[in-house]
Amino acid sequence: MVTIALKSLFLLPLIFIVDYIVMILVGCVSCYFGVATDFYECSFCTIGKFVLLISAIAFIGVLIPDIKSLFKKPKVG
Repeated sequence: MVTIALKSLFLLPLIFIVDYIVMILVGCVSCYFGVATDFYECSFCTIGKFVLLISAIAFIGVLIPDIKSLFKKPKVG
């Protein structure tokens, strides 16, 4: 249980910072290439949702072994 809490404590802020930096880079690159204003209403949000989805899947993937070991029954014998 402690490993799950520690991983959450350190990984979640790191993931959010990386996501934030990725979205800043996407915004800067799109601004540099002069995309239309409707990009920020539709495409930018879709990219943001995709980045957050990948981050959530990666975070859950990191936690799955710890969660499995939490519910694993010890062998008696």
